[in-house]
Amino acid sequence: MTDPLDDLVQQVQGSIDQEVREEFGEAVYRRWKAPEYFGRMDSPDSFGVLTGSCGDVMEIYLRVEGHRVAACSFSTTGCGPSVVSGSGACELAWGRDLEDAATIEGSDILYLLGGLPPEKEHCAHLAAQTLREAVRTYWQGEDRLR
Repeated sequence: MTDPLDDLVQQVQGSIDQEVREEFGEAVYRRWKAPEYFGRMDSPDSFGVLTGSCGDVMEIYLRVEGHRVAACSFSTTGCGPSVVSGSGACELAWGRDLEDAATIEGSDILYLLGGLPPEKEHCAHLAAQTLREAVRTYWQGEDRLR
């Protein structure tokens, strides 16, 4: 015998899942359900924090080895598109030279995701800007050590 409340929750979740797939596509849906790189990093070498025009806060953390992004993670207070954009930014940055990571644009993240609705594209741009802020902060700290 099944619990009516469990059945209702499954039905509502199924509707939400279907709506997300239809509006954002399968790639975004998969990232939203299981975002990679999500979470604050303990003892990062650098991090960037920015607030977008919509009020979402994006944080990106970097661990750097030999001027390469050895590890990357993110956190956001934002919506699903902010989550998948943060994940995309980290995926693109991981393993790259810092100079290359600093060139990642919102359009690169949108391409990786297969796009977002126009009203949500700002999330990808926020993630890219936050990544550049984390790299800039790293370089500033390195300059102080010289």
